[in-house]
Amino acid sequence: MMTSIKLEMSVKPIFFALDGKKLSEFDFYLRKLQNKIYGVKVGLEMFIHEGPSVVKTLKNQGWVVFLDLKLHDIPNTVKEATISADNVGADYLTVHIASKKEALTSASEIKGRNVKLLGVSKALTSHSIDEGTSHEVKKDFLLAKNCGLDGVICPPSEIVETKKIFDLVITPGIRLLNDNLDDQKNVTTPEKAIKMGAKYLVMGRSVKNNLEYITEELDI
Repeated sequence: MMTSIKLEMSVKPIFFALDGKKLSEFDFYLRKLQNKIYGVKVGLEMFIHEGPSVVKTLKNQGWVVFLDLKLHDIPNTVKEATISADNVGADYLTVHIASKKEALTSASEIKGRNVKLLGVSKALTSHSIDEGTSHEVKKDFLLAKNCGLDGVICPPSEIVETKKIFDLVITPGIRLLNDNLDDQKNVTTPEKAIKMGAKYLVMGRSVKNNLEYITEELDI
Protein backbone atom coordinates (compact mmCIF):
# COMPACT_ATOMS: atom_id res chain seq x y z
CA MET A 1 0.00 0.00 0.00
CA MET A 2 2.76 2.42 0.92
CA THR A 3 4.50 1.79 -2.42
CA SER A 4 1.32 2.66 -4.34
CA ILE A 5 0.82 5.90 -2.41
CA LYS A 6 4.45 6.89 -2.84
CA LEU A 7 4.26 6.31 -6.59
CA GLU A 8 1.15 8.42 -6.99
CA MET A 9 2.66 11.27 -4.98
CA SER A 10 5.91 11.24 -6.98
CA VAL A 11 4.43 11.53 -10.49
CA LYS A 12 2.66 14.40 -12.22
CA PRO A 13 -1.16 14.10 -12.12
CA ILE A 14 -1.50 13.70 -15.89
CA PHE A 15 -3.22 11.16 -18.10
CA PHE A 16 -1.50 11.06 -21.50
CA ALA A 17 -4.19 10.79 -24.19
CA LEU A 18 -3.34 8.06 -26.69
CA ASP A 19 -5.27 9.72 -29.52
CA GLY A 20 -4.66 7.37 -32.42
CA LYS A 21 -5.37 3.88 -33.70
CA LYS A 22 -2.17 1.99 -32.94
CA LEU A 23 -0.49 1.69 -29.56
CA SER A 24 2.87 1.31 -31.33
CA GLU A 25 2.60 4.96 -32.46
CA PHE A 26 3.14 5.98 -28.85
CA ASP A 27 6.00 3.68 -27.84
CA PHE A 28 8.57 6.49 -27.81
CA TYR A 29 6.40 8.75 -25.66
CA LEU A 30 5.42 5.99 -23.26
CA ARG A 31 9.05 5.13 -22.61
CA LYS A 32 9.86 8.78 -21.89
CA LEU A 33 6.80 9.27 -19.68
CA GLN A 34 7.08 6.08 -17.64
CA ASN A 35 7.20 6.95 -13.91
CA LYS A 36 6.86 10.64 -14.78
CA ILE A 37 3.06 10.90 -15.13
CA TYR A 38 0.10 9.16 -13.50
CA GLY A 39 -1.48 7.24 -16.37
CA VAL A 40 -2.72 6.96 -19.95
CA LYS A 41 -6.10 7.44 -21.60
CA VAL A 42 -7.35 5.00 -24.23
CA GLY A 43 -10.14 6.33 -26.41
CA LEU A 44 -12.72 4.64 -28.60
CA GLU A 45 -10.60 4.80 -31.76
CA MET A 46 -7.69 2.83 -30.28
CA PHE A 47 -9.94 0.49 -28.29
CA ILE A 48 -11.79 -0.57 -31.44
CA HIS A 49 -8.64 -0.91 -33.53
CA GLU A 50 -6.48 -2.72 -30.97
CA GLY A 51 -9.22 -4.48 -29.02
CA PRO A 52 -9.52 -4.97 -25.24
CA SER A 53 -6.00 -6.44 -25.15
CA VAL A 54 -4.62 -2.89 -25.36
CA VAL A 55 -5.69 -2.36 -21.74
CA LYS A 56 -3.92 -5.51 -20.60
CA THR A 57 -0.79 -4.56 -22.56
CA LEU A 58 -0.63 -1.15 -20.89
CA LYS A 59 -1.32 -2.63 -17.46
CA ASN A 60 1.53 -5.10 -17.98
CA GLN A 61 3.77 -2.12 -18.72
CA GLY A 62 2.82 -0.66 -15.36
CA TRP A 63 0.37 2.02 -16.47
CA VAL A 64 -2.80 3.23 -14.78
CA VAL A 65 -5.37 2.98 -17.59
CA PHE A 66 -8.27 5.36 -18.15
CA LEU A 67 -10.68 3.82 -20.67
CA ASP A 68 -12.62 6.64 -22.31
CA LEU A 69 -15.58 4.91 -24.00
CA LYS A 70 -18.39 7.23 -22.84
CA LEU A 71 -20.85 4.38 -22.44
CA HIS A 72 -24.36 5.43 -23.44
CA ASP A 73 -26.93 2.66 -23.73
CA ILE A 74 -29.70 0.80 -21.94
CA PRO A 75 -29.03 -0.06 -18.27
CA ASN A 76 -28.11 -3.71 -18.71
CA THR A 77 -25.70 -2.96 -21.56
CA VAL A 78 -23.98 -0.22 -19.56
CA LYS A 79 -23.74 -2.53 -16.56
CA GLU A 80 -22.28 -5.45 -18.53
CA ALA A 81 -19.85 -3.18 -20.38
CA THR A 82 -18.66 -1.86 -17.02
CA ILE A 83 -18.07 -5.41 -15.81
CA SER A 84 -16.13 -6.14 -19.00
CA ALA A 85 -13.98 -3.03 -18.56
CA ASP A 86 -13.24 -4.08 -15.00
CA ASN A 87 -12.36 -7.60 -16.13
CA VAL A 88 -9.77 -6.39 -18.65
CA GLY A 89 -8.14 -4.24 -15.97
CA ALA A 90 -9.26 -0.68 -16.67
CA ASP A 91 -8.74 1.61 -13.67
CA TYR A 92 -11.14 4.34 -14.85
CA LEU A 93 -14.09 4.20 -17.26
CA THR A 94 -16.30 6.96 -18.64
CA VAL A 95 -20.10 6.69 -18.73
CA HIS A 96 -22.24 9.31 -20.45
CA ILE A 97 -24.61 10.91 -17.95
CA ALA A 98 -27.21 11.10 -20.74
CA SER A 99 -27.66 7.35 -20.17
CA LYS A 100 -29.83 8.53 -17.25
CA LYS A 101 -30.39 7.38 -13.69
CA GLU A 102 -31.15 3.68 -14.10
CA ALA A 103 -28.13 2.98 -16.31
CA LEU A 104 -25.78 5.02 -14.12
CA THR A 105 -27.02 3.32 -10.97
CA SER A 106 -26.76 -0.14 -12.54
CA ALA A 107 -23.12 0.47 -13.39
CA SER A 108 -22.24 1.96 -10.02
CA GLU A 109 -23.86 -0.84 -8.00
CA ILE A 110 -21.50 -3.52 -9.28
CA LYS A 111 -19.85 -4.88 -6.16
CA GLY A 112 -16.19 -5.79 -5.86
CA ARG A 113 -15.04 -3.87 -8.90
CA ASN A 114 -11.79 -1.97 -9.11
CA VAL A 115 -12.69 0.33 -11.99
CA LYS A 116 -13.77 3.85 -11.05
CA LEU A 117 -16.70 5.34 -12.96
CA LEU A 118 -16.45 8.83 -14.41
CA GLY A 119 -19.51 10.74 -15.59
CA VAL A 120 -19.36 12.69 -18.85
CA SER A 121 -21.74 15.59 -19.43
CA LYS A 122 -22.80 17.25 -22.67
CA ALA A 123 -20.14 19.93 -22.17
CA LEU A 124 -17.08 19.36 -24.31
CA THR A 125 -13.86 21.33 -24.20
CA SER A 126 -14.29 22.04 -27.92
CA HIS A 127 -17.37 24.12 -27.01
CA SER A 128 -17.68 27.36 -25.10
CA ILE A 129 -19.99 27.16 -22.07
CA ASP A 130 -22.56 29.84 -21.39
CA GLU A 131 -24.53 30.30 -18.16
CA GLY A 132 -27.36 28.02 -19.26
CA THR A 133 -25.03 25.22 -20.26
CA SER A 134 -23.10 25.58 -17.01
CA HIS A 135 -26.35 25.08 -15.10
CA GLU A 136 -27.10 21.92 -17.08
CA VAL A 137 -23.62 20.58 -16.42
CA LYS A 138 -24.10 21.07 -12.69
CA LYS A 139 -27.41 19.18 -12.87
CA ASP A 140 -25.69 16.35 -14.73
CA PHE A 141 -22.91 16.15 -12.15
CA LEU A 142 -25.36 16.14 -9.25
CA LEU A 143 -27.19 13.25 -10.92
CA ALA A 144 -23.88 11.41 -11.33
CA LYS A 145 -23.15 11.91 -7.64
CA ASN A 146 -26.58 10.69 -6.59
CA CYS A 147 -26.18 7.59 -8.76
CA GLY A 148 -22.94 6.62 -7.08
CA LEU A 149 -20.37 7.51 -9.74
CA ASP A 150 -16.84 8.10 -8.48
CA GLY A 151 -16.03 11.30 -10.35
CA VAL A 152 -16.53 13.30 -13.52
CA ILE A 153 -14.77 14.59 -16.61
CA CYS A 154 -14.96 18.32 -16.05
CA PRO A 155 -14.20 21.19 -18.47
CA PRO A 156 -11.86 23.87 -17.09
CA SER A 157 -14.57 26.50 -16.66
CA GLU A 158 -16.54 24.25 -14.29
CA ILE A 159 -13.77 22.95 -12.00
CA VAL A 160 -14.38 25.23 -9.02
CA GLU A 161 -18.11 24.48 -8.78
CA THR A 162 -17.68 20.78 -9.56
CA LYS A 163 -15.13 20.40 -6.77
CA LYS A 164 -17.99 21.10 -4.35
CA ILE A 165 -19.67 17.92 -5.65
CA PHE A 166 -16.80 15.51 -6.40
CA ASP A 167 -13.27 15.06 -5.16
CA LEU A 168 -12.34 13.09 -8.29
CA VAL A 169 -12.33 15.80 -10.96
CA ILE A 170 -10.49 14.97 -14.19
CA THR A 171 -10.01 17.83 -16.61
CA PRO A 172 -9.24 17.84 -20.36
CA GLY A 173 -8.71 21.00 -22.39
CA ILE A 174 -5.28 21.59 -20.87
CA ARG A 175 -2.81 23.72 -22.81
CA LEU A 176 0.55 25.27 -22.04
CA LEU A 177 0.83 29.03 -22.52
CA ASN A 178 2.66 28.73 -25.85
CA ASP A 179 0.40 26.01 -27.27
CA ASN A 180 -1.91 26.25 -30.25
CA LEU A 181 -5.50 25.81 -29.02
CA ASP A 182 -6.42 23.72 -32.09
CA ASP A 183 -10.12 22.75 -31.72
CA GLN A 184 -10.30 23.60 -28.02
CA LYS A 185 -12.25 26.62 -26.70
CA ASN A 186 -12.70 25.76 -23.02
CA VAL A 187 -9.08 25.59 -21.92
CA THR A 188 -6.69 26.40 -19.10
CA THR A 189 -3.08 25.73 -18.11
CA PRO A 190 -1.99 22.74 -15.99
CA GLU A 191 -1.06 24.99 -13.08
CA LYS A 192 -4.40 26.79 -13.05
CA ALA A 193 -6.42 23.58 -13.35
CA ILE A 194 -4.68 22.00 -10.37
CA LYS A 195 -4.99 25.19 -8.34
CA MET A 196 -8.75 25.30 -9.06
CA GLY A 197 -9.16 21.73 -7.81
CA ALA A 198 -8.65 19.25 -10.63
CA LYS A 199 -7.19 15.99 -9.34
CA TYR A 200 -5.93 14.76 -12.72
CA LEU A 201 -5.42 16.36 -16.13
CA VAL A 202 -5.86 14.86 -19.59
CA MET A 203 -3.19 16.03 -22.03
CA GLY A 204 -2.33 14.77 -25.51
CA ARG A 205 -0.82 17.11 -28.06
CA SER A 206 0.68 19.36 -25.39
CA VAL A 207 2.61 16.40 -24.00
CA LYS A 208 3.86 15.28 -27.42
CA ASN A 209 4.90 18.81 -28.39
CA ASN A 210 6.55 19.65 -25.06
CA LEU A 211 7.83 16.28 -23.87
CA GLU A 212 11.00 17.48 -22.14
CA TYR A 213 9.21 20.34 -20.40
CA ILE A 214 6.40 18.05 -19.20
CA THR A 215 8.75 15.40 -17.84
CA GLU A 216 11.45 17.63 -16.36
CA GLU A 217 10.21 21.16 -15.69
CA LEU A 218 6.43 21.29 -15.23
CA ASP A 219 5.73 21.75 -11.52
CA ILE A 220 2.20 20.70 -10.54
